[in-house]
Amino acid sequence: MKNSTTGLLLGSALVVGLAGCATPNTDPSSDRAWYQQPIVCGIAGSLIGGGIGYATASDADEENHAAGGATIGAAAGALLCADRSPEPVAEPEPMPEPEPEPVPDFEPVVLSSEVNFAFDSADLTMQAESTLDEVARRLREHTDVNIRIDGHTDSVGSNQYNMGLSQERADSVRSYLMSQGVSGSRMMATGYGEERPVATNETDQGRALNRRVEIDRQ
Repeated sequence: MKNSTTGLLLGSALVVGLAGCATPNTDPSSDRAWYQQPIVCGIAGSLIGGGIGYATASDADEENHAAGGATIGAAAGALLCADRSPEPVAEPEPMPEPEPEPVPDFEPVVLSSEVNFAFDSADLTMQAESTLDEVARRLREHTDVNIRIDGHTDSVGSNQYNMGLSQERADSVRSYLMSQGVSGSRMMATGYGEERPVATNETDQGRALNRRVEIDRQ
């Protein structure tokens, strides 16, 4: 009798060794152990199939049986060690942050003292009231907008007098806006006198530009 016993023992040993493919992977540097790689499993399966085919074949046909067994064993080995881990589930993409609400536009308003106030006074003219009506409408629509009202004068007269006149004109504008439905808590009126000129005080034209009340958002 040929070496059938040896072939069977070899095949059985390789089967036991191949069963190690089912053990967990403990190597942190690789997803799969070396003996779990498809090529290793294929070679092991070939040896198993070939050994069993050789052991069970007759003397006359042992080569054909061994080759056929190797082919079947290779396929079986590859299937045995195939990666059956589940496909990773894609995490849903986070929802985009909502766009912040746009800040309401509020264009600055400049009231020239020449046409918006009586001479040397804080009394508003009709033209000033018409302009402030539109300002009040915009403020009523955008209740989250707070404004500052800054009064300015030229350098003619004493600094104390100019400071007082600029404050009175700023307060006059604030009072009118309140009469049109704008909360006083949303408005801050300040007089700066001649401290913040926008033009020279050496000419009539420059002084006219400096006499003004500015309305802008805080």
